[in-house]
Amino acid sequence: MSFLFSSTEEEQIVAIFDIGTGSVGGAIARIPKNKNKIPTIIKSVRTEIITEDNLDFNIFLDDTLKALHTSAKSLYEGMVGAPNEIICVLSSPWYLSETRVVKMTREHSFIFSNKLADDLLHKEISALNISYEKKYKNMDSAPEVIEHNIMGVSLNGYLVDEPIGKRSSSVEMHMAISLSPKFCLDKIRRVISKTFHSIPVSFSSFVMSSYLAVRNKYVTPDSYLLLDIGGEITDVAIITKGILKASLSFPFGKKTFFTYMSTKLDVDLRDAKELFNLYSTNKLSDRKRKKVEPLFQSIEKSWNEAFNECINTLPHILTLPNTIFVTADADIREWFVNIIRNEPYIQSMVPGHKTTIITLEGPEFLTMCSVKDGTCDPYLMVEAIGFMKKNNKK
Repeated sequence: MSFLFSSTEEEQIVAIFDIGTGSVGGAIARIPKNKNKIPTIIKSVRTEIITEDNLDFNIFLDDTLKALHTSAKSLYEGMVGAPNEIICVLSSPWYLSETRVVKMTREHSFIFSNKLADDLLHKEISALNISYEKKYKNMDSAPEVIEHNIMGVSLNGYLVDEPIGKRSSSVEMHMAISLSPKFCLDKIRRVISKTFHSIPVSFSSFVMSSYLAVRNKYVTPDSYLLLDIGGEITDVAIITKGILKASLSFPFGKKTFFTYMSTKLDVDLRDAKELFNLYSTNKLSDRKRKKVEPLFQSIEKSWNEAFNECINTLPHILTLPNTIFVTADADIREWFVNIIRNEPYIQSMVPGHKTTIITLEGPEFLTMCSVKDGTCDPYLMVEAIGFMKKNNKK
């Protein structure tokens, strides 16, 4: 089998898999080694995760792996590129994230160097691994570190954009570390290896990819929320003065929404989706609209309560920023945006009691990631941008 594209000295071909709770996306992308150029998505696919009601974690994982296999096979059969690296970007619940602050103070001043940063980083990761090994001893669900990033460095109490080579007597490193159960990672590797043989697989989190893409796309603001509304789960990340301060989630997403509708109306999921489409595009008769409005109000209330509960777990020292970036599937995006915009609890917690909501839909990233097949999948575009930004730091 021959491919249309292959890696060169100027760029590499990468396969990206977006593993969520509603679907699994896949892309073949060209990633330039010149940081002044942008990545190009050559081909993209997306496979819905078909699940039954009341599934446990292992069954849901198996259904997700089936969707992953379908996406991988579709990319491979497209014969558009032979990847030399595969990156799997995970959403909750396939990973968990921790934010940490590493501090060091010395009596005499010292020069902050790359070696010192690496030493502090690896010491923290080593301590984290040891603690989890003890906690999950003799269990195959022990978490494995999949990525670690230094979000910001403060010298003598001041945040410094370029700390390397500067002298200080104290340092604070803000870190974000993502982990995933080892057995999940092993199963993902095995599924991918059935299609793409002997190609190294690495892992990342969607929250880190979206953080990197948004930070590089929008100069301001430097404080904001990242809200990713997935199939079963909504992920929330709070960024303060450019630093990821917290990452959390709650079990309510697009599929939760449609399952609730299907149960209450006693109709199939397909009919629930069609009804919502008619409702959201104002194509329902006044009589039918009046009949279903209490149902939508009930769902809206449930999501609000889950979101508020999640936000209340944040440390009290953190305040909600005015700007919220939202990623969600196109068919449900505007409904969730209206909930956020009209929720009094959210408005009461932000400065000035007014939020600015920016939806990440794909076309706005075309100056940072070109798309050859014409499909602007915002998740895959964000992940291609995030992968390139992280690679340029190596």
